[in-house]
Amino acid sequence: MYLTDVVTLPRFCIGRGVLSRFPALCAPLGGTFAVIGGETAMEKGLPPLRAALADGGPELLAALPFGGACTQAAMERLADALRPLHPDFLVGMGGGKAIDTAKGTAHLLDLPLVSVPTLVSNCAPITALSVVYREDGPFERFLFYDAPPALTLVDLSIAAKAPAAYFRAALGDTLAKHLEATFSAKADRLGDSLDHMSAIGIALSSTCYDPILAFGRAALDEAEHGEAGPAMELCARSVIVSAGLVSLLANDDYNCALAHAVCYGLQLFPHVERTCLHGDLVAYGALVQLVLDGQEDRARRLRDFLVTLGTPVTLAQMGVPTGRAALEPTLAEATEGPDMAHIPYPVTRDMVYEAMLRVEALSPAAPGAQA
Repeated sequence: MYLTDVVTLPRFCIGRGVLSRFPALCAPLGGTFAVIGGETAMEKGLPPLRAALADGGPELLAALPFGGACTQAAMERLADALRPLHPDFLVGMGGGKAIDTAKGTAHLLDLPLVSVPTLVSNCAPITALSVVYREDGPFERFLFYDAPPALTLVDLSIAAKAPAAYFRAALGDTLAKHLEATFSAKADRLGDSLDHMSAIGIALSSTCYDPILAFGRAALDEAEHGEAGPAMELCARSVIVSAGLVSLLANDDYNCALAHAVCYGLQLFPHVERTCLHGDLVAYGALVQLVLDGQEDRARRLRDFLVTLGTPVTLAQMGVPTGRAALEPTLAEATEGPDMAHIPYPVTRDMVYEAMLRVEALSPAAPGAQA
């Protein structure tokens, strides 16, 4: 069945110094706004924003920290604080959790949102959903919206100064977008279960994978030096634009699979939740998915690439035990979580556990092999 919903595509601007265009680009949204963001992000993003507003533009009413986690309580708290100010629109500034919190707050207030990521970490700046966490840390649910933010401004001059580890994790998360989309759609056909917009999104997902394999190491080199060079910009577009468009165009059934399910399962270990980045965990989950799906050679090649980035590729590197009993909660989440609602064949805990053990033992790919 074909979708009949209206599809709203994102409006975005990516490049060096683009925050200077904020007054002109945001003028249609109204005369007043408030910022929700991370404290470090606002330290870096508010000065150039205020400089852009020095010659006129919308009035900044308030800048509030989002609280460190995207939770329902945080959204409601921020909505209550901003409601008496009557802003015309909101700005979400920071990483994915900050922007997802701002999305939820804007939804509660029925206001347009401008997303201003201060680092390249995921596709949250242009997607129409928030990843909501429980108050005690682990993943809780997805919150879906009718449309993406009204505008996304990615100033690479700011984003390139962020810790490079976040960019590295973003590369892993984005690579997995292609692998999960093609895996989850494997059993469906255009005109039958696979609708036209999903087919476009899944085809587009290759731009989440190929450019990163080709230029990801060079892009990370630039990020490690705080430079927004051509490789960093190309990969930033894959992370934010390509992955975001896949999320918007493809049915939710095709946007996640085992890679993300493994990630959320591993986050049940408190030390993993505290110390490991989401994208790094998803990249590891992509290796598990490839091995489980019988693509061990491709998993080896992807593993080799991830090693060049410094991404953890084994449970041992993450301090996670390999014993079955210790992994049982992880295996339950990895097989029963919402990301596994649409997969081409049944996946059991035994299958995931066996795949994890095989990932631990993966040898390097043959020289010259292509991922």
